[in-house]
Amino acid sequence: MTDQDNVMLKGKARWLLEGGLEELDDDTRALLLALVSLEADSGRTLSDEEKAALDQIIARSGAEGEQIAGAVKQMIEAKPQPTRRLDWSALRTRRRRS
Repeated sequence: MTDQDNVMLKGKARWLLEGGLEELDDDTRALLLALVSLEADSGRTLSDEEKAALDQIIARSGAEGEQIAGAVKQMIEAKPQPTRRLDWSALRTRRRRS
């Protein structure tokens, strides 16, 4: 994987740590958290700066950040269940209640 394939381009972790995180809305932070967590849990080694930025995103997001990071980890580690069928209408209903 090249640097251009990474979610965080060179310099973005530093930008986040220097206040860029404040410029992102909650949804963007949640998406960034999910994507960077996915990269890290998939085997990419994060730099110290990227780890610090990821920790800051999780801390800023509070319990929701921990849930997102946990969900990504579960997604990576879960065994496939080919016979399981997901009813998307039930998922939409649960999302609306949140």
